Amino acid sequence: MPEPALVQVREAWRVRSLASVWLRPGDWYQPVVDDVVLAVTLDVGVLDAVEALGAARAEHGVGIGETLDDLTHLYRVLEDGPPPIEAVRALCEGWAAPGGPGFVATTCMDPESGLPTAEYLAVRLREAYGVARRRGGTPEQDLRLLLVDVARDGVAPWDRLARSAAAGRAIEVAFGEGHPAASLGGGVFAVLLERARVDDALATLAHQIEVVGRELGVTDVLRRPPRLWVEPLPREHRDAVALLTTRRPAPGPIDLAGALLPRSPFGPEALPPYQGAGTIPPFSPEPLPPTPRPGPETVDPDDDAPGEV
Repeated sequence: MPEPALVQVREAWRVRSLASVWLRPGDWYQPVVDDVVLAVTLDVGVLDAVEALGAARAEHGVGIGETLDDLTHLYRVLEDGPPPIEAVRALCEGWAAPGGPGFVATTCMDPESGLPTAEYLAVRLREAYGVARRRGGTPEQDLRLLLVDVARDGVAPWDRLARSAAAGRAIEVAFGEGHPAASLGGGVFAVLLERARVDDALATLAHQIEVVGRELGVTDVLRRPPRLWVEPLPREHRDAVALLTTRRPAPGPIDLAGALLPRSPFGPEALPPYQGAGTIPPFSPEPLPPTPRPGPETVDPDDDAPGEV
């Protein structure tokens, strides 16, 4: 049984994480959590403990973004700052270890960023095209695709995981959970928007990427400022799907600088990060067996509620 002081740290960590970033309170605790608290508190064996935490989170279907946000809260409790990059790398290496998150690849979610895949966004595009036409408009007039490139050359695999998690988290905070968006791979992401929201969205997302990068301590592996640009959507859905495909990075090293518009002109002023709320009850740890994480909710193609695309 951990010492009372360590239990107090663990509970402070748990409360902060559950109140803001953690999706399911019942699967937060695993025995390795106590090992991490002890290691970080004493500064002994930190990297091994954090790597084991990453592997445990992956085994239970927790995405890399949620995993990184959770570790960040431990360091906020103990040091009032982000985790060191060495700890972030160890966490990502553990999460990406063989046998970890393999089952997630069969779903419509990208496990690195926590965002949907391009294939799922193609489905949302079809729904958005139908909504635009039922409202008396046209997709090419009413809709836009916002693309963002946060990639840098020479980034190690574990840093790419952290980069994807940061970008996915920033997109979710900027536009809300469940907004049509996707990871296109290689540090490139897409967000579906109504045309009227484009100007505000550009500034909001650029600012939020900077905020989340600082929170996770991964600004060194993010393109700063991120490159953002807007694509008009074609008349037909099949052409929109083809557009997504052409905006995916090619396999292997590639310099996208010549293919994209100049970098974002927005300044570094950041929006405040997401702040959760709520009271978390006391907790007696009982580790649970691995269970699948919940997938995205089914979307009703006939749902044309105002403000959704």
